[in-house]
Amino acid sequence: MSRRRVPGAGDPKAFWGDPTDVGEPAPSIQRVDDPTALLRSLGSPRLAGNRHAEHYLAAVYDKAAGLASAIAAAGGLLEDPDFTVVSPPPS
Repeated sequence: MSRRRVPGAGDPKAFWGDPTDVGEPAPSIQRVDDPTALLRSLGSPRLAGNRHAEHYLAAVYDKAAGLASAIAAAGGLLEDPDFTVVSPPPS
């Protein structure tokens, strides 16, 4: 199977824009109290034969929220007074 470009798909550089024009970063990011609130608001997943799907999806949301918080903390963007970044001791 060959990967041909779709006619009229356009230039990828034009689609993504100018890489030097990224704008200002967000001033800070706050952790949410319950990352699964949106998931629960949608109701039970409509997956036949899987009684535990909601639990598994909630675990994925929790993990994603934790990773997002870690990335924000590493970038100095996490707004959390109880969180401090600890530097490793000098070697």
